[in-house]
Amino acid sequence: MRYKVYALLVSGLLACGEDEKNNPPVASFEFSDGIDRVILDGGISTGNVLFYQWSSSDASIVIENSYDAESFFKIPAGVGVKDVDITLTVGDGKAQDVKTESITVPEFSLLRSYGLGKTLGNEVSNNVDYEWYLDQSNSGEHSLVNCGPSSVTMAIKWFDQNFTGSAQDARNMRRPGGGWWYTNDIIDYLNYHHVSNRTITLDQFSNVKAEIDEGNIIILCLDMYVVAAAKDLEHRVNKFYETGGAGWGHFIVIKGYKEVDGSILYETYDPYSFDRSYVNGALKGKDRYYSSNDLDAATNTWWDYAIVVERLASEGGRKEVDVTRIVHKPGR
Repeated sequence: MRYKVYALLVSGLLACGEDEKNNPPVASFEFSDGIDRVILDGGISTGNVLFYQWSSSDASIVIENSYDAESFFKIPAGVGVKDVDITLTVGDGKAQDVKTESITVPEFSLLRSYGLGKTLGNEVSNNVDYEWYLDQSNSGEHSLVNCGPSSVTMAIKWFDQNFTGSAQDARNMRRPGGGWWYTNDIIDYLNYHHVSNRTITLDQFSNVKAEIDEGNIIILCLDMYVVAAAKDLEHRVNKFYETGGAGWGHFIVIKGYKEVDGSILYETYDPYSFDRSYVNGALKGKDRYYSSNDLDAATNTWWDYAIVVERLASEGGRKEVDVTRIVHKPGR
C-alpha cells in the first residue's frame, strides 16, 4: 500500500510538470481610456502565469502597480498627444513571454484633469468676474446647518456685486436660534433684498438647463445622499463629503453646465467645503460638478422645484409655480 501511494505521488508530480511544460505563459493585454489615466489589463494573458511586470518606453509615463495583472498610468500634464510603447512581461519562474504595444496617449486637458470626461460638447457658465463663493464653515455658530443662508447670500452677491451681507447676517434674520433653513426662507430673504426670483417645477429636469441658457442661476434643495460620491479626491465631479443616510437635505447653487461625452454635468457652488481643498488650494465646493441624472433623482426624492434668480426677466422662462401652494423643504 505504501508503494502504491508513493507511485501515485510521483505520477502526479510528473503530470504537473508536464502540464507546466505544455502550458507556457503567453503575454497579452488590453488598455482603455480612464479619463485621467490609461488602464492596463494583463489578466487576459494565458498559460501558467506567476508574475507580471509592466514597463514603458517613455520616462514621463509612470506605471502604478507595475507588478500586478491590472495596472494604470496617469496621463502626464503639459504634454500633447504622444505614442508610447508599453511592455508586459509574464513568467512562471522558468519561462517568460513579452508583449509590446504602441499606445496613443491623449492630451491631458482641463476636462480630463477634473475627471469630467473626454470630449466637450456645448458649455454655458453664468459666472461673474468677481468673487462670490462662500464656504459655510465661516458662517458663525450654526455653520453646520448654514447651507441655506450661504447659498442665498451667494445668489444675492451674484445678482448684486455691491452686496456686502454675509451668511451669518442671513442666519441672524431668519431662524437665529439655529436649525435648518427651508425653501420659503430662501425665497423670503431674496424678496427682502429685492432680488428677482421665481420658483419653477422640475417635472422635467431639462428646465434647469433652459434657465441656465437664459443667463440665470438656480438654487436647489435636494437630498445629497442620492448624489454619487467621488472616487478620486482630486477630481471635481460628484460628492466630496460624507452623507450619513437618506434625508440629507442640502442647498446648492447651479451656475452653468458642460455637455461631456453625451451627458450633462452641472457646474455648481456647493457651500459645504469646510476648508477641504484640492492640492492646488482651491476649495472643493467651488466649481463642483454633479451629473444631471443624480441631481434629478436627488430633487425628485426631496424638493422637486428650483428657485430661479435672474437679473432680467427671461423671455422664454418656465412658468413659475405659486409658492404658497407647495410644500417647502429644509436643507442643512
